[in-house]
Amino acid sequence: MKKAKRLTVLALSFLLTLTFTPFSFGQSSGGDNIIQGTVTSSTDGESLIGASVTEVDGNNRVISGTTTDVNGRYVLKVRNMNGRISVAYVGFDKQNVRINNQKTVNIVLVEKDNTMQAVEVVAQKRQTQGGFSIPEREVSTAIQKIDTKEFEGLQVSSIDEALQGRIAGLDIVANSSDPGTGTSMRIRGVTSITGSSQPLIVVNGVPYDIQVDPNFDFANSNQEQYANMLSINPDDILDISVLKDAGAAAIWGSKGANGVLMITTKRGLSGPTRIDYSYRFTRTVQPKGMNMLTGDDFTMLMKEAYFNPRQDKELSNIPEYNYDQNNPEYENFNNNTDWVDEVTQPGNINDHYVTISGGGDRANYRVSGGYLYQNGTIIGQKYNRISSRANLDYRVSDRIRFGAEFSLTNSVNDRNYAGMKLEGSDRPSILAMAYTKMPNVSVYAQDKKGNNTGTFYNISRDSRLSYDQKYMGNPVALAMLAKNQEKGFRITPTFRLTYDLLDPNIQMLRFNSFVSFDINNSKVSMFRPQEVNNAYWDDTNRAEDGESESLNIFMDNNLAWQPKFENKDHNLLLYGSFQVSTGNSSWQNIVSYTLPSISAPDASNDAFLAGGGSAHSSWRSLAYMFRGHYAYKSRYIADVTYRIDGSTKFGEANKYGHFPGVSLKYIFSDEPFIKEKAPWLTMFAIRPAWGMSGNQPRAEYLHFSRYQNYGTYIDMNAVRPSTLQLKNLKWETTNSFNLGFDLGLWDKYTFDINLYRKNTKDLLFPNVAISQISGFGSLSYINGGVMDNSGWEVNFYGNKLIESKDFSVDFSFNLSNYTNILVDLYQGILDSYNGDFNYQNGSYLTRIQKGNSFGSIYGFRYKGVYQYDKYIPGSQENAPVARDGSGKVILDQNNDPKYMYFAYGQTMKYRFRGGDAIYEDINNDGSIDELDIVYLGNANPKINGGFGPTFRYKNFYMKMFFNFRYGNKIINQARMDAENMYDDNNQSIAVNWRWRVDGDVTEMPRALYREGYNWLGSDRYVEDGSFLRFKYLTFNYSFPKEILKPLKLEKVNLYLTFNNLLVFTKYTGVDPEVGYGALTSNRGLSVDASATPRTKDFTLGISIGL
Repeated sequence: MKKAKRLTVLALSFLLTLTFTPFSFGQSSGGDNIIQGTVTSSTDGESLIGASVTEVDGNNRVISGTTTDVNGRYVLKVRNMNGRISVAYVGFDKQNVRINNQKTVNIVLVEKDNTMQAVEVVAQKRQTQGGFSIPEREVSTAIQKIDTKEFEGLQVSSIDEALQGRIAGLDIVANSSDPGTGTSMRIRGVTSITGSSQPLIVVNGVPYDIQVDPNFDFANSNQEQYANMLSINPDDILDISVLKDAGAAAIWGSKGANGVLMITTKRGLSGPTRIDYSYRFTRTVQPKGMNMLTGDDFTMLMKEAYFNPRQDKELSNIPEYNYDQNNPEYENFNNNTDWVDEVTQPGNINDHYVTISGGGDRANYRVSGGYLYQNGTIIGQKYNRISSRANLDYRVSDRIRFGAEFSLTNSVNDRNYAGMKLEGSDRPSILAMAYTKMPNVSVYAQDKKGNNTGTFYNISRDSRLSYDQKYMGNPVALAMLAKNQEKGFRITPTFRLTYDLLDPNIQMLRFNSFVSFDINNSKVSMFRPQEVNNAYWDDTNRAEDGESESLNIFMDNNLAWQPKFENKDHNLLLYGSFQVSTGNSSWQNIVSYTLPSISAPDASNDAFLAGGGSAHSSWRSLAYMFRGHYAYKSRYIADVTYRIDGSTKFGEANKYGHFPGVSLKYIFSDEPFIKEKAPWLTMFAIRPAWGMSGNQPRAEYLHFSRYQNYGTYIDMNAVRPSTLQLKNLKWETTNSFNLGFDLGLWDKYTFDINLYRKNTKDLLFPNVAISQISGFGSLSYINGGVMDNSGWEVNFYGNKLIESKDFSVDFSFNLSNYTNILVDLYQGILDSYNGDFNYQNGSYLTRIQKGNSFGSIYGFRYKGVYQYDKYIPGSQENAPVARDGSGKVILDQNNDPKYMYFAYGQTMKYRFRGGDAIYEDINNDGSIDELDIVYLGNANPKINGGFGPTFRYKNFYMKMFFNFRYGNKIINQARMDAENMYDDNNQSIAVNWRWRVDGDVTEMPRALYREGYNWLGSDRYVEDGSFLRFKYLTFNYSFPKEILKPLKLEKVNLYLTFNNLLVFTKYTGVDPEVGYGALTSNRGLSVDASATPRTKDFTLGISIGL
């Protein structure tokens, strides 16, 4: 083992020397300035192979260098025969030797003494952002930092999954558990209505984002299109700092308007070469979903639903529901198929990760590689990811340092092909199709004896069944035969240079420069064969291919100055930065149909081009930034930031945005009289902070009049203006004030408390309708509103709350609250987004209203089911008749009860009957219409948080963690679809308790096929989304060193983790964790549409260090 390590060191030393030092090999002739010698060990006299021998100047800058050969010999041409050489070897003390005009210089290195000495170490943890580094205790803004050791043993494909519930004020929602999907994140709630509310991700000081389509829905994204974190292997991450307030995020200007997640990756450390390998195996299963009807129960329901509207048996004479053995399709419609069971499966994840790291006096290195393979819990889902990250830190001299980083991610995601677009809905997922597919239909076509033929069955187009069922297709066939593959390739090389212009021992004047390249390519290939549905010829064997690529270059040059005062009570750091970003992106796609396939009647048929397109865009931005930090006696602290952002998205008058920030901190507990009288108060600090941040529109060059193609004229292409020129569009700006408190007691209990308020003005709204007399139907963007956000956060950590010999218990807890209010909105925006009520089942009124929170839900109040059809005073009171405010029946001119109607006076007028749904008649006019719509709640949670203890005993620890959400409302569309009894779609077993005859007492209305208004958007489907989730339970055991030492191992850890063990909630859906906050989709509401729920997992893992 020792010999293998030495050979590894030799190879790496050779590569490092070859790459980064001006060296001289074999220079044994030509000149007098040649020295030679041998390098040996003082312990056994053995020659040291690969020892570094370098000539250095007075600043320890390398002039020339070489390495010893297999005999421990070296030959080196030097510049100065009276200079110095430095000799280093891993595991030995470095030596600096004077040449003194000697031709032969032999060196004997002494092995390092690993005996632990009793020493007093005085050090401070530091918060570093680029070249700006200050002690953590002097940070005056709202920043929370977490070490990834907290997540050790968890199986996550991206780090945001592990952060959920860990950071006060950071709300993370997993929109789906499909492989390769991302999350939606909110720091202190939603601050922009139409823009992204996702925080900026910064990796080692470099913004880590990609340009996305202007119409992309950030809040409900469930594809890898915005799963940025998937490109960062969680095992490569050292720690994460979350910048919450504008005082902290002002350093990123408009990019940091929604907060910032600053990720620091692991780097190499000086020492012998270390090899670490970890493997985790995870088994995943979906939680139990809704209980759906069997084929037999469904058939009886549907015959009743067809009969009820007209009380006509002939209308219910549907061959697919008659169990008529003379029907040629009989065997295909007499089944009890559990479609959910057919499309779901246990999933598994195999995650391999290996690192090689080490270093010496000059250079440290770390190289990692990971391979992740995942089978989803829906058939047909597979995800492969290969990731690699390498970094090298090289010290040219005491004042010059060079760094290089390189990361690569290559992924292949075989996703499910979405179903056909159904009436009044988007294209459903495979799971949503499984919940709605008729359960009496077989998966495979069956012969006359009821045996499966192996050919997938699709309902005939000639059937009298609804459009949804006829053209939905076969979900099993779609999952197994259709293709929807996304390939991604992303590389991000970064090069850094640090130069101390002055001797840092006297005062620091440090220049930092880095340039980063972000190259991102993706390709999507889709194919839907004709076997998966019965679509017409112009929509079968449909293929779609799309490719996109982007390049972003980010450069930062900064200068930091920190003088050393004679009076050590003063500490000053000044910092200036100039940043430039430029990039471009392009995409193209093509769509065709009737392509040849295995079952195509004629493989020579030509395909038809259904569409295609391409686009190219480019962007530029620059920023100037100044930062200052002053501390007196390390307890009176002031920070100031001023950043200027320039963007190509605005006209000359508003091209530059100005974003200042000021923060103060007073550490009261450091006062001498407090230390004397209250030694138990180890920390008490007050942190007021104010800052400004901003937001930009998604589209580029809005200050130009843009043109587009517009047909032809006399065989010539024509163009026309597509948008109005917007010269005066402004930055969306947020003023933020934060008041923070840091409290520490007995070095055991730590509290971090923040109160904040944010005011966002000049809200950006896209595509706002304007008068047609201008020749345009809308403005691309407009500044048109003001929104306020306010809230509070509490973070607590208890270090060794219980401690006894080898046993201890830690505990962490965080809690946060926020509210947002729309203070002012331009009337044109209100008119554009607040459409009239559409009088349709299942829809909620779109409403953005001043004085209310964004994400508010408006609809009817559901009051149950009419028990009787005819009103008889005293005996049949619960009948569909109008009542006044006191509850008395309203009589007409003939002294007869006035009937209850839906939309009385409209063309869709409907008279309610016995068994129909009851809605509260707010204005008591006998008609349920838009005047009866009321506020039903808000999609934004009132409280988020998480907590959990950690138990330690010797080499064993157990960690439990819970996360929770309280006070948010969810529209349970999945339950709405499974209880409406309006179509041929399958229903849940809850409809077995439906109203059937006069006098039935139930909360479930009667079945009506394509009739009635029993499932209007009401509080019947608006549910409390509060939950407490037992997120994970982790066991970790580290083998003792005395066991590992004979095996030549540094460490062996075993992990066992159970994830998503229990969820305590009143929500009746599968999973209460549903996204919210997008205006472009679901109108800012939280809608559960049967996305793949969060899975229940267990993980077995092992980590080995050599």
